Amino acid sequence: MQQMKLRSRSSLRFKFITGFCMIMAPLVLFLYFNNVYAMSVVRDQVSLTNRNYVLKNVEENERILQETNRYLYSLGEQDPDIISLFFLPYGSGDYTIAKQRIVNKFRTDLGFYDLLDGLFLYDTVHEDTLLATQRGYDEKITAITSIMPAAASLSVDVPTHKWEIVQTKGTYHLVKTVRINEQFIAGAWVPINSLNERVHSADWGENGGAVILSGEGEALSGTVVPEEVVSLASAYQLGKSERDSLYEIVGDSAREGRYLLIDIPAHDEAIHYVVMLPEASIVRNLPVFQQIIRFIPVVAVILLVSVLFFLRQVLFKPMNTLISGMRKVSRGDLNVKLGPSSSPEFTFVTNTFNQMTAEVQQLKIGMYEEQLRVQEAELKQLQMQINPHFYLNSLHIIHSLAALHKHELVQKMAEHLAGYFRFSMQADRSLITIKDELLHIKNYLEIQKLRFPERLQYELTVDSDIEEMLIPPLTIQPFVENSIVHGFRKGRSTLQLNITLYLVPDEQKLRIQIQDNGTGFAEDVLIRLQQGELPPEEATGRSIGIWNVKHRLEKVKGIEPQIQFENSPDGGALVYLTINYVESRFREVNKNVQLAHRG
Repeated sequence: MQQMKLRSRSSLRFKFITGFCMIMAPLVLFLYFNNVYAMSVVRDQVSLTNRNYVLKNVEENERILQETNRYLYSLGEQDPDIISLFFLPYGSGDYTIAKQRIVNKFRTDLGFYDLLDGLFLYDTVHEDTLLATQRGYDEKITAITSIMPAAASLSVDVPTHKWEIVQTKGTYHLVKTVRINEQFIAGAWVPINSLNERVHSADWGENGGAVILSGEGEALSGTVVPEEVVSLASAYQLGKSERDSLYEIVGDSAREGRYLLIDIPAHDEAIHYVVMLPEASIVRNLPVFQQIIRFIPVVAVILLVSVLFFLRQVLFKPMNTLISGMRKVSRGDLNVKLGPSSSPEFTFVTNTFNQMTAEVQQLKIGMYEEQLRVQEAELKQLQMQINPHFYLNSLHIIHSLAALHKHELVQKMAEHLAGYFRFSMQADRSLITIKDELLHIKNYLEIQKLRFPERLQYELTVDSDIEEMLIPPLTIQPFVENSIVHGFRKGRSTLQLNITLYLVPDEQKLRIQIQDNGTGFAEDVLIRLQQGELPPEEATGRSIGIWNVKHRLEKVKGIEPQIQFENSPDGGALVYLTINYVESRFREVNKNVQLAHRG
């Protein structure tokens, strides 16, 4: 697993992806943070511009309220009618005329103060109210009557600039009261909505606008801002701490949206001018490329996928095809043919690869044919390795029998010897039937019986069903020869040799058993033979024959010979030779070999 990880990290695909990410990641991060910085700058500029606009209007409102405050304080010192009321009897004609002149003066002065909606004079002794207003007379009289007991407690010598917040029928007002002498209190009436009209008249974007809040976050003015957006401003007002920033970002983009909140306190923070700017409106005012930067991560991912797909088509796919072909060739499949590529470079590589595999295949076929010829020559050489002493002994026996005038035995000897030689001369046959092999062994054993009369007995046991099966020539004869040469014991007159051939049940294997009652194998020799080590010729005298059989059988593909050596419990050597058997293949191979030699 670790090796596979290392290979994947060193692959071209991994390197291309890593390189692309290393190039794109800093660029994407730079553009992203540049966008964030640009948004921050835009927010600062927009908030500063709008804050200055609101502040200008707030200062204008403050100026009017301060002038109103000074106006009220000047009434007790400069207005002769108000001063005369303090001395005139209540209800007298002069008192009534003075009151009317005061009301007319208030109505005239209201025209000079845009924000004022009413001026009043309250008599604390007689609880009488003079009111000049443009609208809502009864509501104001009721409100003035309710707040005057608290105002009456103010000292004449303590001036104050504080305006009280008064609610009448769902609307809020600022009311300023001034005790001008021991009897009279002058006051001014300002609707809070009029304070917000100038600020509200600007274009704050969709769902944006201005609203005036109390210090507790309660909305005091009317506004076009949706209720949920006003709730955001109220929540901010309740939870805010000391802040020195130009704006605050409130809201959730997934629900009501994000807003820039600009807060400007007034009147000792009794009221707050709050402007809610939708962030979406600010973004819409940015250049188009600034909005596109928001989608850079998505574009980068799409670009990465597109580049990978392009590289896969023009580079990775042809390369994987080439690597797959190389792997097949490494496994021995030389029939691989790569198709043409859209790239001329890969087309050249694939054509070269196809040409190379074709040449390798031709070379391999040539080497295989040469190997077959070498093996065939080697097999012929091995088949011709016959002990020359056998020929000399056979001729000597014929000479002796002829000298004794035993013509029948001479004829028998000549017949068996001719059959033996005839078989030996057929070296061009790679496979023969079991019947022919056993006939050759029988000729050999009959010759040996004439050599050792009354001292050799043998028995050939084979099922007639397997006599036509094919095996390499001289598969059994060398083992029989070794038993004859090395099996006689001193003091024992007869050597019994048993040769048995049979099929192993449930397996396509032929087992050949050669057993004698001779001297058997020496212990050290038997151990080496069982371990697959062939003892030297000088130690056993058997190695050359055994090696010939083993080597020749290994030359035949698919036989997979297995040789087992034992010493029989009753004495003598016991050899098991097991080979695979596939009749149709053996017959076809034998047929092809014979046709090749005939050709």
